[in-house]
Amino acid sequence: QALELPQKCGKLRETQLHNEQVITAPDEYTWIGRVGYRSADNSKLSFLCLAVLIHQRYAILPVHCVEPGQYTIELIIFGDWRANENYKVGDCRLDRGFTTCSPPPQAVDIEEIAMHPQYERGQHDYDIALAKMVRNVEFSEFVQPLCLPPAREIEGNHISRRLEMAGFARWDHSVEEQMEDYEWRRKVTRHTTSLEFCISASVISRVTFTQNHLCGVTPSGNYLMSGAPLMDVEVVDGKPRNFYLVGLNTFGTKGDKTSPISIDGFIRILPFRNWILKNIE
Repeated sequence: QALELPQKCGKLRETQLHNEQVITAPDEYTWIGRVGYRSADNSKLSFLCLAVLIHQRYAILPVHCVEPGQYTIELIIFGDWRANENYKVGDCRLDRGFTTCSPPPQAVDIEEIAMHPQYERGQHDYDIALAKMVRNVEFSEFVQPLCLPPAREIEGNHISRRLEMAGFARWDHSVEEQMEDYEWRRKVTRHTTSLEFCISASVISRVTFTQNHLCGVTPSGNYLMSGAPLMDVEVVDGKPRNFYLVGLNTFGTKGDKTSPISIDGFIRILPFRNWILKNIE
């Protein structure tokens, strides 16, 4: 029988949402997972993508993050606040005279992966997969799931909205001076665009855009890793109650002189809501 999605999800505190920080608190955006891979010749784990926890046993991530290649996907780490080599211990951060610490993260092996059957390699559509873990993740203040979108389409389809996005920074090898504190879990906003604008403003000639896509304008140098969630807020009785997953970051372009705008491309989650629920069993 189908497993129930968690009742408590998408934890949101307005004090955190509006604190103007770029680095999250350790108990903020607690559904971000770091996906660990091993290469055939190397015993060291590489972390190349992000996954989003939606259930004690399941996380969503892009298919292109699990395609067979030189790396084999092995595990997902939840509750990690700082993306460094040492994921077996918690992290502490000194900020404005106060030290805040997170407990040790949870590393969970992957049991199996359901890839969307319509995904084609090199295409950016249907780029969604569901990872089933070998055991339940333990929920805590530091590891909690994100809600799936409500079953109904919202007015305007999340176009021309400022939406929250969280994850870990993508290391930019072309930039000598990385942004300060780039290893910590970060939160940014993306201003979403129409598909027409996205097509005209970006150099993504190889992407055939469909209604499964959403685009967001990226302030330069603020790139997050593939699989980072784009989120909106569910409002109940005039108060923001929880975040929910709008899209997964699956591709992007960097601005250049001819097209100065950088674009993040997202795969929307609502069209795949039933596919996700069917595969959670």
